Amino acid sequence: MKVAVFGCGLIASRWVRTLADDPRITIGALADPDTEAAERLARRYQLTVPRLTGWQQALEIAGLDAVVNLTPPARHACVSAAALDAGLHVLTEKPLAISLREATELVHQARAVGRHLLVMQNRAMDPRFLAFRDVVRASPGPWAVTADTLVTLHRPGFRTRMRRPVLTDLAVHAFDQIRQLIPAAALDIQAAEVPLPHQGAHCALATLLLRFTDGSVFSYRGGYTSGGLHTPASGRWGAVGKDLASTWDGEDQLTHGAIGEPSANLEPLPEAPAGYQLVIEAMVDVLHGGSSLELAAEQNLGSIALLDAALRSAALARPCPVDLPDPLQEALDAAP
Repeated sequence: MKVAVFGCGLIASRWVRTLADDPRITIGALADPDTEAAERLARRYQLTVPRLTGWQQALEIAGLDAVVNLTPPARHACVSAAALDAGLHVLTEKPLAISLREATELVHQARAVGRHLLVMQNRAMDPRFLAFRDVVRASPGPWAVTADTLVTLHRPGFRTRMRRPVLTDLAVHAFDQIRQLIPAAALDIQAAEVPLPHQGAHCALATLLLRFTDGSVFSYRGGYTSGGLHTPASGRWGAVGKDLASTWDGEDQLTHGAIGEPSANLEPLPEAPAGYQLVIEAMVDVLHGGSSLELAAEQNLGSIALLDAALRSAALARPCPVDLPDPLQEALDAAP
């Protein structure tokens, strides 16, 4: 299959490296308003393909089968919609869209034209995180879950132009992850984000408190910082249930044990391929007839519902319900 890559920023290297190594994929074009970024990417992976300044031009390339949407989050919905309208499959970075309305419209559009719309969820599919999930879920809920994800970016790119970069770009990973961890429906969310302009145009701290119908609670602190205050990119996680307490350091150490024990078990997690590589390979499998339902946009609507509610809460400075309007429920019910 021939694919065009829209967006040649820092994250594009992860995609292109995996796609270029897959014999089932031919990269047919790179598109980015920043011509130097496209040139760097082409040189790094020895790609002799057109480098275009606009993604609209790339949609007209003969024989194109799919688009990789790596544009800034605010552009995800319109770029994915245009690609679907052109009859192409779409592999998109998170988030699927900024609003629940846009995301639901994309799901219906993809279904109407019979094309795959697949969403990156590298943190939620990281084997190390899934090991933590399995330990937590082995104990009865409800659970109290915490996560801290504090990241330093040396090349913040589009995030310098975002109003709420932490909730819109970073916390999306946590929304994917917590849906893996807690199976109950989300009830409401309280979120806030404070910019840190003295550290950088993209720097900010955000907090959120998410409640679930089974009594579970998720407390999250995320931030883009200038350094000194950071965690692994996957964050540091903890969970307490009725009978068990567990932590994951975001890398290769998992602790778990019964509450009240003098010490917890410490387990080194096995090495595994990076979440990005696993997800991209799974996406390509789907394009060639494979099945990976968790990557389908229908299944990602729950994460966008959390994002939508968090952004509303931050704007209104009060808790907001996590809505499952009829179009969303219909899309979920219609998922294979």
